[in-house]
Amino acid sequence: MSSDTARDHDKDEECTTTESFADHGLKDGSVLISRTYNRIAADGEPTFEPTPEFFDTLEAAFIWAYIGTIDEPGVPPHVDAAIEDAREFTRQEFADDPDADLRTDVIPTFYQQVAGFHCAYRD
Repeated sequence: MSSDTARDHDKDEECTTTESFADHGLKDGSVLISRTYNRIAADGEPTFEPTPEFFDTLEAAFIWAYIGTIDEPGVPPHVDAAIEDAREFTRQEFADDPDADLRTDVIPTFYQQVAGFHCAYRD
């Protein structure tokens, strides 16, 4: 992970997971949740598997959802770091739960972690 204090998401009292990306022009981050799911679901009915390949897919889907939603080129380094740390946290969180629901558990948890890390890293 990028920071030893990465889980301290309360560092910025004004930053919420819903509005974490407001500084990038996105007022409601739930758009990223649904677009990430839709990207994963584009090839059929998706299921969660706690494998490195699944987390590659999740990360790529989120990055493309982000790029397709935000009016700026690429992914800023602090967002990339937030995604990387959220991926690892989410992998650990669901490593022993292969029956977790992708739509209601895994992707929302991943997004909440990305948003929280983004709040901590954006300054």
